[in-house]
Amino acid sequence: MKKRDFRKAFGTPDAAFVSTVENTLRRLREEEERPVKRKLRFSAAIAIAACLILTAVAFAAANHWGLFDFLDHKPGGSGVLPEAADIVATDPPQEGGAGELASFKLREAVHDGEYIYMVVEATPREGLLLCGPSSGPKDPMRDLTGDASLSMTIDEYARQNDLQMASVHIGASGDALGNGFINSIDYHMEEDGTLLVMLAGTVPEGASDTFADVLQCSVTPLVPAIGEDDAITYGYYEPDGDDPVYASTGYTLDQENRQETELSFTLSLAGPYEALYSAQNAEYPLCGVRVDSVAFTASPMALYYEVRFTVIDETAYAATEEGVWFEFLDENGDALPGGATLSGSIDQEADGSFVQSGSLAAREDMPETVVLRAYNCWTKERYETNELTLNP
Repeated sequence: MKKRDFRKAFGTPDAAFVSTVENTLRRLREEEERPVKRKLRFSAAIAIAACLILTAVAFAAANHWGLFDFLDHKPGGSGVLPEAADIVATDPPQEGGAGELASFKLREAVHDGEYIYMVVEATPREGLLLCGPSSGPKDPMRDLTGDASLSMTIDEYARQNDLQMASVHIGASGDALGNGFINSIDYHMEEDGTLLVMLAGTVPEGASDTFADVLQCSVTPLVPAIGEDDAITYGYYEPDGDDPVYASTGYTLDQENRQETELSFTLSLAGPYEALYSAQNAEYPLCGVRVDSVAFTASPMALYYEVRFTVIDETAYAATEEGVWFEFLDENGDALPGGATLSGSIDQEADGSFVQSGSLAAREDMPETVVLRAYNCWTKERYETNELTLNP
């Protein structure tokens, strides 16, 4: 496992800056050859030049995205602890990823035993504009870049800059991660056109401390559609409409020139971390369920949880339209902020019970008790609240 290399994140200053610094240093060397009384100016100028270098380095770092940049932009912030930086692998062991349309590389990753987080960079060939996994020609360009000053759609930007659009998709191979591994995807385009894709998903049961697998990376060019039947459609809502309206983008996928690339990688486990558990039963009559257990696992990335519950009143549960979820409350009765996983899920077990899994913001110390409230995810109606005691 490599620690995060902040020097690499700073990138390389542009040519204009390098030229300016070189001219400054050349002038300083000339001044150094003059009488001794001018040497004080040389030292001061060196300090100024150093400040300029640091400013340029900081600017470059701001334009080089990583895992925490994605997490910082989610609602509520990243929720990670400062020591999370120590478990991020930069440029982890990997092979493959090269291609004629774009090359793929795993820039950063974390394997903390509960979740795997990965930031994959896709570098396009010259003249190609890479679109994110869920972005299309008619989406705003600012959604791709984060630049609010861009008012054009992606296809308008491509035409203005003489670029061909291409759709990028990244998925798990299904060998170790499994087809259902990825449960959240985000993307961002850097100023040089590099497309970053962040993937996050649960670590499969029985995964080893050294985790190896393969990502399937594809790039498919977009070309003008011959007819409306071949074109990709997109949906939008009218101001007063309840149902989406679908229209043609005018483009279709050029499957004949599709690029398929494999990117194999190896990650080492960070951890293990502290775990707490409660087998205390808690009933929620208003929604017809009983919580059977709650489990927490701590990590610098997040406080992961699992809530196992069983339906004990079919009528009351049916009235919720299967919308029962749980939230953890603070001392003021407000819901605790979510963690780095960006999303949660509820899965039904073979015995008919359910498991809600997700994460809360990471914390330095583990709680002795938690307050758990049930609510309806459709109507936002709140049900009963119970306090549960946690044990190692």
